[in-house]
Amino acid sequence: MKSENSNVIMDFLANSIFISITTPLLLLTILSVFFQTRKTKYHPIGGTVINMLINFKRLHHYMADLSAKYKTFRILSPFHGEIFTTDPAIVEYILKTNFENYGKPLDALLVGVPN
Repeated sequence: MKSENSNVIMDFLANSIFISITTPLLLLTILSVFFQTRKTKYHPIGGTVINMLINFKRLHHYMADLSAKYKTFRILSPFHGEIFTTDPAIVEYILKTNFENYGKPLDALLVGVPN
């Protein structure tokens, strides 16, 4: 009878020790993954396609105003987003150093720029 009681006590202690060790380790792992995940930074949203339609009569001026306010910005649409930039350093990087990494749309991208 005494051996059964000692087995029950040992099982309880083994389970409680296991739980008391694994619970903080699991919590620390979850917290470290949560805080170490790199937060993706996006360019600011300059507007949407709806804003472009509202400003259709002055679309060139609307885009120029956005370019003056933000050097690089996004225009959102329901199915995709586009990134516009007027920052000379970014344009130079795309054209000179890393042109092959940027996909070309079906219509001619940068007409007049040699490949």
